[in-house]
Amino acid sequence: CEILKKINGKSSSELLREYGISLVPPIDISLLLRKIGIKEIPADFSEIEDLIEEERGSILGITYAKDESLDIFYRSIDTENRIRFTLAHELAHCCLHADTLKKRHIEWRKCETSNQSKEKEANIFAGELLIPLSSIEQIYSRFFVAPSLSALSSIFHVSTAVMAARLDYLKLTYIKDKVEDED
Repeated sequence: CEILKKINGKSSSELLREYGISLVPPIDISLLLRKIGIKEIPADFSEIEDLIEEERGSILGITYAKDESLDIFYRSIDTENRIRFTLAHELAHCCLHADTLKKRHIEWRKCETSNQSKEKEANIFAGELLIPLSSIEQIYSRFFVAPSLSALSSIFHVSTAVMAARLDYLKLTYIKDKVEDED
C-alpha cells in the first residue's frame, strides 16, 4: 500500500509538520487523515465481535489496508474524544507497525490489549499526535499554578485519562480534578 509506505516510520511531529497541520489545539486529526489519504469510517463492530466471540464493545477501532487504500474504522457510538484517540492510535499503528498491515490485512484494537508493547507504543504516539509537546508547553506556561486536568483535556479535546497519561509521560504536574475512563 503506497499510503503505508509514505508514512511508515514517521513520527507524530513529522506527520504534523509534513502535512501542514496547525499545532493550535485541538489537533485536526480528520484533516491529517484526509491529507494522508486515509478514510475514516464509523462502524458498528457488534457482528464482528459476535463472529470472533468477543464481548460486545471490545473492538475500538480497525485499520484495513487493501490494495492502494487505507481505511480506519471507529465505533460510531463513541464520544468525540474517544473517536479522536482511536483515529490517532490506529494511525500510530500505520506509522510504527506498517509491516503488520500488508495488503488486505485487518488489524483491530480491543480494549484489553492496551498492555501489549505495540499498543503502548501506539498510545504514546497518539498522545504525542493529539497533544504535541510544543503545544502543551505553550498552554502550560499560561497557568500561574499547575493547570487542572479537565481544563487541559477540554483545550485539546481528549479525555482526562489521555491527558493524564500524556502529562505523566512528560513528567508535568497538574491538578487532578476529574479523571474519566478513556471510553
